[in-house]
Amino acid sequence: MIIASCDSSSDESPVDIGKDYFPMKKGFYQIYDVNEIIYTLGEPDTFVYQLKTIVIDSFLNTESTYTYVIHRSVRDNSSKPWTYKDTWSSRIINDRALQAEGNIDFVKLVFPFRVGMKWNGNAFNTLGTENYELESIDQKTFNDLTFSDCITIKQQDNKDFVVNLDKRYESYAKNVGLVQREKTLLFYCTDTNSGCIGKQIVNEGVIYKQTILMYGVE
Repeated sequence: MIIASCDSSSDESPVDIGKDYFPMKKGFYQIYDVNEIIYTLGEPDTFVYQLKTIVIDSFLNTESTYTYVIHRSVRDNSSKPWTYKDTWSSRIINDRALQAEGNIDFVKLVFPFRVGMKWNGNAFNTLGTENYELESIDQKTFNDLTFSDCITIKQQDNKDFVVNLDKRYESYAKNVGLVQREKTLLFYCTDTNSGCIGKQIVNEGVIYKQTILMYGVE
């Protein structure tokens, strides 16, 4: 287990971080604790498990950079074996760090960056413009792992408590990559006959929290 340590900074001037926050190397892995609540027809189901990501391979792509293949596996707890879940991939094109989640590319980071910087996270897909914003650079602790100069990206926070709530944040640390992902996507009851509008009664949705537990190289 590794603890990241480096100088903290609240300076809002550009910081040339290069690839430090988006490490890609064969054998590099991350293990996360995951808590997930899925709402179906208003009924919540809670799932607690662990997620492992590991870079298993890389290849030269058509953009003349390398694409890194990432296997994702899950298990109920540390006493259980890992079960393959799916494959994602990552690559860096010029000043953008991209991650393909399934077959959809998202621009996770743009560097060099500064607090307040915005970019279109959907620039490489067809989902429509969505402005990500780097909200902070500060020290954070997750599962007793302390990271200095941890960056937090706001992907969406619509603050709508009538129709739906869409709140998504990700945090990254130097030489570690993603250390926390939070997603709340809830669709509320809007039936005018039942009088439920504005009462935040959830029909469908998910509350997801993924937090780093350990990382390293196999």
